[in-house]
Amino acid sequence: MARGITLARRFGTELRIARMAAGLTQRQVGQRAGLTQQLVSLAERGDPGISLDVRCRLVAAAGHELGWKLYPATGVSLRDSGQLNLAQAILAPLSKQVTARLEVPVAAGDLRAADVLISTPTELIHVEVERSLFDLQAQLRAAQLKREAIARDSALPVRLVIAVPDSARARAVVGGFPQVVRAVFPIPSRQIAGALRAGAPLGGDGLLFVRTSRDTSRRRAT
Repeated sequence: MARGITLARRFGTELRIARMAAGLTQRQVGQRAGLTQQLVSLAERGDPGISLDVRCRLVAAAGHELGWKLYPATGVSLRDSGQLNLAQAILAPLSKQVTARLEVPVAAGDLRAADVLISTPTELIHVEVERSLFDLQAQLRAAQLKREAIARDSALPVRLVIAVPDSARARAVVGGFPQVVRAVFPIPSRQIAGALRAGAPLGGDGLLFVRTSRDTSRRRAT
């Protein structure tokens, strides 16, 4: 039952994000779906009693399609997914004024975890480590939902940093969405790296290009 409540709340958050991204009110979504505004509100608040049929209609009214996926119950660790080298490169130059933890559950009873959570006196920095950018919109959305879950239990603001390898491919993907990147990630990579080294606040979200020791060795070899 507890897991069903958690998933219903996550659905409500995703529905709200989809609706707002489409520029729609709850009433407009309800009209499109042939449902009441009150039902839309209940769904967004995480009511577990909303039927699957109604959820599908609400999602479609917001311009999306509801899909199901199965995930391993134990999650995917940084070591298993090959992200540990990137995480280590982020942690190595960290200021001693901050503390960092790996694979921190985003909330009690939630199987999702923040890859790296950095605690500072004024803010939390939630770092999601991506080995590649294959679907920037979907990856960003998943990270934002994790950040929302963390923020619900935090008295401090939670900044989101998406960390990716400093490769030509990653930069090309990011370069294909310049307006989105500027709007969603106002803090540039160089500034993020400097703030982490100094223990200074970020003050916003950002995209961090990470060079690992392996990358440096390859450059020297060539």
